[in-house]
Amino acid sequence: IEWVHCRSAGIDFIESGNLAQMFQTTTTTKDSNNNPKTNHTIITNAKGQFSSSLAEYALFACSYFAKNLPRLLRQQSNKEWIPYNVEELRGKTLGIVGYGDIGRACAKLGTQYGMRITALRRH
Repeated sequence: IEWVHCRSAGIDFIESGNLAQMFQTTTTTKDSNNNPKTNHTIITNAKGQFSSSLAEYALFACSYFAKNLPRLLRQQSNKEWIPYNVEELRGKTLGIVGYGDIGRACAKLGTQYGMRITALRRH
């Protein structure tokens, strides 16, 4: 195997003892000039590919709870309107654990909503 590409940001879910052993094993072949050539398996991922859509989903979830969407849908199906107070995301604090590509995309979008951002990163 020369190259393994994972379409997600992380590859933790495909790690296994056999896989790690396979990637640590190098093979020696000959190049076109008959010189020894060591082959390594390349592992790539799709870091950043889905960050903006995941950030949109995260802020949608914030809005879902702030606006009490289940209540609105229930009232709609019952054809009734009972006024109630809704939360506004502006001015609220968005806590982000993990400030990688997805966390930064959430922070960027949260800032556009007028939220305060508090983020925790590993290093």
